[in-house]
Amino acid sequence: MTTTKDLFSSPRPVSAISDLFANIWQLGYVCTDLDKGMDYMREQFGLEHCIEVPTDTARVIDSDGEELPWEARIAMGARGGLIIELIEPVSGEVEFYRRFLPEDGSFGVRLHHLATQVPLGDDVWDDMRALLAKSDLRFDYTVLIPDRVRAGYVDTSPQLGHLLEICQLQPADIETFTGIVRDSS
Repeated sequence: MTTTKDLFSSPRPVSAISDLFANIWQLGYVCTDLDKGMDYMREQFGLEHCIEVPTDTARVIDSDGEELPWEARIAMGARGGLIIELIEPVSGEVEFYRRFLPEDGSFGVRLHHLATQVPLGDDVWDDMRALLAKSDLRFDYTVLIPDRVRAGYVDTSPQLGHLLEICQLQPADIETFTGIVRDSS
């Protein structure tokens, strides 16, 4: 079983994009309705410990550095291991979530991203940008939550069918996620 110590230990150094897979701590899913999504994951997959988390302080920045309007509802859950994130795109710049959902608007829960972590620091973030650029990839969107996380979405869907979310987790977020995993065991 994966422990919180394993999930949030010092991330493996990244010198190739594939190194990011060693640092995966979360599977991100999009859903058309968060409440139904939480019920579905509980009833179908036993994800009993899943809680909605606040998003009111989040800012979304595009690849040009422009802040965009964005609203989403998010829940996090676990069952003693990887965090499962459920995202309901609500309004603003949310097409990068919605494009994974059923086109007819019917209820759905679909894989969106694998979240991986890298150490804190602007120098590390710049190194990630340079590494991504070597493969013609970039941070298409970055979600910033002050004192919690900087998370850059990289569109690897043409190659892998999902996005990568590269995260720099602050101690407050690690504490929150550790609690979710611990309380779910």
